[in-house]
Amino acid sequence: MSWTQSDLEAVEAAIASGMLSVSIAGRTVTYRSLEELQRARDLIRQSLGTTVNRDRRYFEHSKGLG
Repeated sequence: MSWTQSDLEAVEAAIASGMLSVSIAGRTVTYRSLEELQRARDLIRQSLGTTVNRDRRYFEHSKGLG
């Protein structure tokens, strides 16, 4: 199935509201848990190429001048 940005927005809105049911393309899907819904969101993001990297690391450095 090819996903759209509006599909992603529908899933994200369901997550934000705590609902487990999402209507996409005239079909309603009810997920068993929030974790399952979040996995679906991540799958859609990956399909759209909009994945979010949650494993970011920030480094602090100094030139030693101060």
